[in-house]
Order: sequence, then structure tokens, then C-alpha cells
Amino acid sequence: MPLINEEAAALDYLVTYLSSDTALMSVANGVWTRSVPKSAPSPNVKIDVMERSDVEAIGLIRVWDDLLFLVRATVKNPTGLFEPPDWTDARTLGNRIDVLLHAHEEVTAELQVVSFREESYTDETIEGGDLYLHVGGLYRLRAHAV
Repeated sequence: MPLINEEAAALDYLVTYLSSDTALMSVANGVWTRSVPKSAPSPNVKIDVMERSDVEAIGLIRVWDDLLFLVRATVKNPTGLFEPPDWTDARTLGNRIDVLLHAHEEVTAELQVVSFREESYTDETIEGGDLYLHVGGLYRLRAHAV
């Protein structure tokens, strides 16, 4: 079994997997890890690592990485800062993220992945005078080098 950094491989996998979904990308303008460039137009999908641990069964043989990701749609509120939020695009993207990542399994050339949602996530933030709506979830992902 090759030694790889499963966390880095899992992040690459998530970006590639989510970016390749035509339904998701028909609404979102990109998938980003950790930070979204200011030049990127809204809406986007953002991925953050919340927890990480290696599971080792015998000695130092790593069985898998146990990772928790916050995966969410980030949408600039189309009605403005002082009007009731329009959650339409945020909910559409959040629902699609859940379809893609809950109860998901895949084996790629370098990684075996199993994921499921642990809890939903919604939030509102004000950034640069604009209201942003966030919908997604905390997804547990177990990754193993193949």
C-alpha cells in the first residue's frame, strides 16, 4: 500500500468530484478549499477541514484517515443586505451537495472514499457590506490509500 497524505488527496478528490457535477456547476461558479478568491463570483462551494485523525489498527499501520469537512454553498443574497434573504440558490446548492456526499462511496486510482453527512449547516455572514447565505453540512469522510 503506498503512503500518501490522505487529507490532501481527499481535498483534491472533493474538489474534482464536486466540480465535475453538471447540476451543481450549473448554479455554482466554482469549488474552493479554505478560502474563496475575492475575484470569484457568487455563488460558490467552499470546503473546510474541521477535524482530522488517523485510524491505526495494529502498530503504526494506518487503516484510514477520518476527516470531517464543512462543505457548503456560499451565495451573495440577491435581495441585498436590508431585505429578507432569498435562500433559493443556496438551498438548491446545499441540497445537491447532500445528494453527492451523503452515503457516497468511490474508489479512484489513489484513494478509497466513504462519506456521509453528520449534521446540516446554515449560516448568514456579512462580508464587505454584503449578506452571504450558507447552506451545506458537516460531512464525515473516511479515506484510504489504494
